[in-house]
Amino acid sequence: MTASQPRLRLAVYDLAPGETALPDRPGTAWFVYVRAGRATVTREGAPVTLQPDAGAFVAGRVSVAAGADVWLYEKTDAAAPYLDAEIVAAHPFVPPFDGPHLVRADRIESEHGAQTPRHGHRGPGLRRLVFGTLRADVGDTVRRIAAGDAWFETGEEPVVGTNCGGSNAAFVRVLVLPADLAGGRSSFVAADATEAARPRAVNQRLFGEVL
Repeated sequence: MTASQPRLRLAVYDLAPGETALPDRPGTAWFVYVRAGRATVTREGAPVTLQPDAGAFVAGRVSVAAGADVWLYEKTDAAAPYLDAEIVAAHPFVPPFDGPHLVRADRIESEHGAQTPRHGHRGPGLRRLVFGTLRADVGDTVRRIAAGDAWFETGEEPVVGTNCGGSNAAFVRVLVLPADLAGGRSSFVAADATEAARPRAVNQRLFGEVL
């Protein structure tokens, strides 16, 4: 951690049907992911309807259709008040790098039995499993992750992810990364040369990033 960096927070909420107005907070980023159903969001000043398995960085208002399953990720100052919505997970942190940062959202999918190399990332991130079952070896801890579960990774602890279910598994994550990774440049850091030579065993879909 560096003393020059602000203390931030990553959180993910479940949004209830109806309309949620997002506060105008400097330095805050909001990302909406539609797990099922649909949601209408304000994007670049215009309303956009998101279909299942779609996501976007947004500002303004989010309107969730009845019966939909919609997740809202937040990056903001650690002292900012929480939204009036159901919090699934929240984690404060200090970026472990100097200089400006970006916020990236993507979706990672793996096949049954796939295992990642031992690795970290160039910044922290909050992940939530869309479907499937994963085993996450993070540092000295081991956790079994089911659909709907959320977890935080510092990026500095070594991680091995294993698809231990009987089918594909996918999660959506929001990362805080150095700004020099803008344009979708990889944040992946293999633990050593041996791990770097192993296949990643995942498919990534980039939703977008904001500075």
